[in-house]
Amino acid sequence: MKASELFSQIRRDLMEVSGYIAQIEEARRTRARDPPGTLTYLGDYNYAACSEILSRDMITPDFRIDRGSVEKFELALDRYLNTYAPGNKELKRYTSSVSLYLTFIAKKPLHPPEVPFSEEIRIVKNGEFYYCSGKGRFLQDPSSLCRYCVCRPFIDGAAEQ
Repeated sequence: MKASELFSQIRRDLMEVSGYIAQIEEARRTRARDPPGTLTYLGDYNYAACSEILSRDMITPDFRIDRGSVEKFELALDRYLNTYAPGNKELKRYTSSVSLYLTFIAKKPLHPPEVPFSEEIRIVKNGEFYYCSGKGRFLQDPSSLCRYCVCRPFIDGAAEQ
């Protein structure tokens, strides 16, 4: 499949949940006064990706994406969202669209870099690569989406800046 095909699908899906995106915009304005937490950073990261998608018309250069990998990711993401957001179709469509974009088109992590999730889990960028200190551990979890994330596991200080 071409990246442009996946991008068009992602963009269409986001346009179909424009009312949900408007709710996210309103929530962001409301919480702008609050001290940011991990979920706020994640929400802002996903919203920035959504805005990026909606402001782009095309993918250049266009490149090939393995359709089987996209389908496996969509199934895994659907299982994950059915567990953590059952019944919330708009959230699922929004999250799926943004996650597909980050993973296969933008080639960015599923979580925002430089935001500590805990004392032992962080994502950093070193050069052109992203590294996650939790990836090695979470790859063992069958429901984890880490196997699809572009981050590399921390190995022998490779992620140190």
